[in-house]
Amino acid sequence: MREILSISLTAKLKRKINSASRQYKLSKSEIVKRALDKYLVSMDFLKLREKMMPYARKRNYFSDEDIFNDKDIS
Repeated sequence: MREILSISLTAKLKRKINSASRQYKLSKSEIVKRALDKYLVSMDFLKLREKMMPYARKRNYFSDEDIFNDKDIS
C-alpha cells in the first residue's frame, strides 16, 4: 500500500530533482524514493559500523584499510 508524504524543498533542490528526473527518465517520486532508500541504508551502515568499532580496535583494526589488508581474515 502506498502512502503520500509531503515535504518542503528549496527551489534549488527541486530543480535538481526535476533535472535528474528528465536525465534518467524516472519520475520525481522514484528519484526521491531511491535517494531516501540509499540514505537510510547508509545511515544503518554507519550506525552498525559505530557499534562494531570497539571490537575492531581490540583486534588492532583502526581503519578500513587495516581490515582489507589483513590476510588472515577468511
